[in-house]
This record gives sequence, C-alpha cells and structure tokens, in this order.
Amino acid sequence: MKKKLKLSSRRIIQILSFVIFNPYILLNPKTGKVLYQGKIKSLCVPILNCYSCPLAIGSCPLGALQQTIKISQIPYLVLGFFGTIGIFIGRYPCGNFCPFGFLQELLYKIKSFKFRVRRPFRYLKYIFLFLSFSIPFLYKEPFFCKFVCPAGTIEASLPQIIFNPALLSNVSWIFYLKVSLGISFIFFSITTKRFFCSTICPIGAIYGLFNKISLLQIKYDKNRCSKCGICNAVCPMDINIYENPKDIDCIRCFNCVKKCPHGALKISNNLKK
Repeated sequence: MKKKLKLSSRRIIQILSFVIFNPYILLNPKTGKVLYQGKIKSLCVPILNCYSCPLAIGSCPLGALQQTIKISQIPYLVLGFFGTIGIFIGRYPCGNFCPFGFLQELLYKIKSFKFRVRRPFRYLKYIFLFLSFSIPFLYKEPFFCKFVCPAGTIEASLPQIIFNPALLSNVSWIFYLKVSLGISFIFFSITTKRFFCSTICPIGAIYGLFNKISLLQIKYDKNRCSKCGICNAVCPMDINIYENPKDIDCIRCFNCVKKCPHGALKISNNLKK
C-alpha cells in the first residue's frame, strides 16, 4: 500500500509563505525583463528573500539595510522593522516563513553522513552581521548580498542567467565565487541541520537577539522533563531546548512542543500574565 503524504500545519505555512512572497510570474523571459519592480517591491518582507529573484515581489530587509547604510543614512525604518517583528515573535519568521530555511530542511532529508555544528561556530553569524553593517559604511559595498549570500545566487543570479543566457557574458569573478559558495551551502545543508541559519545568516542573528524578550516564548517545566532527547531529534536547528528555552537559535517552529511526550514544553505569550 502506498503511504499517503501528510503535511504538517508548519509545512503548509512554509509553502504558503513561499507563494505569498514569491508570486511573480515570468511573462517574457527572452526580453530580460524578468523582475517585478512595482510599488510593492519597496516594502520589506520579514525573511531572507533576494530582491533580484524573478519571483519576488518584496525586498529583502538585509539588502535594504545595507543599501541604506551604503548611502550614508541611518536605516531607521529597517531597524524598526526588525525590532517590531523581533519583540513580538523573535525568530518565528526563520522557522515558518523563510523559503531558504525551508529549502535547507528539504536538503537535510537527503540520505548522507550527518554532523553537528558546535556552539562556538553558531556565533559566526554575528561576525557576518557586523560586516553587513561595517563594510557598506566604510567601503560603500553591500558586502553580504554581493559577496556571500547563497540565496541571491540560487534564487536570483542563476535563474536570471537561465532565462537570459546573454547575461553570462557580463559576469565577473564574484559570480563564480558565489556559485562556489552556493555549492558549498548545498553540501552543508545536506549534512547539517540548517547550516546557513546556524552559522551565517545575519537576519537570523538579528531576530535571535530578541528571543530572550519576545512576547512569543516556549515555557519549560523541568519537573516534567526526562531529557529523553526527542526535542533535539525533531529540532531543525539541532538545539536542546530544555537547556535554554530562549536560545538565540530557536526558530519557534514548535516541533519540540508538539512532540514532547511528557508535556514539558508549552507555547506561551507574555501578554498573558
């Protein structure tokens, strides 16, 4: 008998989020006009989603942040955007809205050898966050978008070249550098749970800072916990939530809450006190 494919509510949210943030249909790829550049494009989406992606209708907040700093302006609006989301729901967008995070979870399902990211390496994303502020300010270059971001390569650069091969004649060494990084990203995503989110993503780094104070929290009852390890097994970020329910890497997917056999974990809204 064939097994029926069952999608969890979170998977449905991830799929719907991808469609909502990336609904633009490519009408005439041969013309090279494959990007939506209407009024909605001036608005930021709450996740990593490249401005230049042929499907995107909104702007990546990290790109907007760097571009604003690049022109020597303080990014009040983007910082306020991050802060508002962070205070209310912390890293929830990473776990439920981000198509790039969703892609990593799908890649990890491929059978291969697996390894874990040790805790010290998880702080590397704050170095990338610092560089995303400092290099645009000092050298007027959108560092992360231009030199690092694999989402930009996979979502934008490669699709645009596929639809318009003539663009290939204009690429520089930076394109080949990012393709190499993109291939590395795919490899590490197959072997490691959400490698990019854990070690590199500046957006996740920003939201993670709010996990300790966000209104949306996971409450842990140590009296019910047996430390059976089920929460870690189902965690896309490979953390032990019982060690720190406010961990900067918790993406609020709530897999641990749903799977805990002892009811030691609960979703809590700090407005209800």
